This record gives sequence, C-alpha cells and structure tokens, in this order.
Amino acid sequence: MRLTNSRRCSTVDGDGKELAPPFRNPFVHDLRFTPLQKAKIFLMSVTLFPIRLFLAAFLMLLAWPFAFVATVGRSEQVVEPLCWWRRLVDLALKSIMRAMWFAGGFHWITVKGRQAPPSEAPILTLAPHSSYFDAIPVTMTMASIVMKAESKDIPVWGTLIKFIRPVFVSRSDQDSRRKTVEEIKRRAHSGGEWPQIMIFPEGTCTNRSCLITFKPGMFIPAVPVQPVVLRYPNEMVRITWTWQG
Repeated sequence: MRLTNSRRCSTVDGDGKELAPPFRNPFVHDLRFTPLQKAKIFLMSVTLFPIRLFLAAFLMLLAWPFAFVATVGRSEQVVEPLCWWRRLVDLALKSIMRAMWFAGGFHWITVKGRQAPPSEAPILTLAPHSSYFDAIPVTMTMASIVMKAESKDIPVWGTLIKFIRPVFVSRSDQDSRRKTVEEIKRRAHSGGEWPQIMIFPEGTCTNRSCLITFKPGMFIPAVPVQPVVLRYPNEMVRITWTWQG
C-alpha cells in the first residue's frame, strides 16, 4: 500500500463518483497552530510546565523506594505471585502514579466498562498505541507488560518497571522470542494467580486515525482477551508520537 502525505485521500471514478473508503495514513501527523495557540503554548511552557515537571518528577522519586523495597530479593527469572505486603505496595504505587499523571495534566480519566479479572481474561490488549502517555493504563492497573530488556536499566523508572514483573524481550538473545511466547503462555494459563498481561498489539505508535495490523503474539496462548480502546478527547489531537512517517 502506498502512503501519501495527507491523512486522507479519495479517488473518483469515470462517472465522477467518489470511491470509498478513504485512505488513512496512520504514520503522518501534521500540526498547524494559529498565532494565538502558539502564544498560549509559549506562555504555558515558561509558567505551568516547569511546575508540572517538578511535581511529576517528585512523585516518581517518591514511588521509587516503594518499588525498590518490593523488588529486593525477588528473582527476575522465577517470580511468584504477589504476597500480602507487596499487594499493599501495589495499592500505594497506584495512588502515587495517579497523582503523578494528575500533576502532568491528566486530571480526569474516564473508564467505561468493567475490567475483567485475570481468571476471566489473562491478557489485555490496548489500541491504538500513540505515545508514552499510553502508560497511564499500565500504572492504573499495575498489569505486566511486554517490553525490551534494556528498559530495566533506566534509573528510577527501571525499578518501577521491574515491580510490575514485565516479560522482558532481549534483542541480543536469538531465542528471546520463543522464551517470551512461552512466558506469556505460562502466565496466561496460571488460573488468575498472575496479574494480567497488557499488550499493545500494533507494536508501534500511530496517529490514532485507524488501527494497523495486530501482531499475533497475544493470540498464541489461546486464552480470552479483553480489548481496551484508548481515546484522548483533544480537539487538536496533539498526543501522538508520530510526525512524518
């Protein structure tokens, strides 16, 4: 399929009728600001943004000792389900991380529907995936995620990541893909003892104009999957990690 520079394009047949459906390019995102909007961005960047950044950084540092204590002495290879005191840490971290997102500007987060328990749906699939703000559902549920192994070495954030017991994928290990699939299957068939595994099946970020092909990994365990749709109600559609493809 050929990509164009516009998010939508249409064609016309010989009779002058427009052909459907219109084409959407999910990897291109153009922002056009009015002079007033540019002035607002500048003003908020030098006034409100530093305050939000300070509060978010403070809350992340506040969460670090909780995650650090809960991960001490816990094996990265063989991990048992959470014990009672680690469940208390889990609740504390959820509250701190929610406060961090509030400080960052996400004041109200609306959840429609009911999250199925791990025994009913061991895997949660989130789409469309558009930016690092999609980590909000992860911190709200403390579900395990699939991510690259290098992420655990990031200062502070790496400790928080290790607390949710993700499934790490190593780029240097040629057998990593098979091991990842086996680990997902093992957790998915644990009968609800493990937290749910949260997967972004698209495998990359888009501008949220449409869904792209899902990776097959989440279907391999052959267990019920609960789909989750992410929406950012913003008229300017700024929250996306795409630019010019």
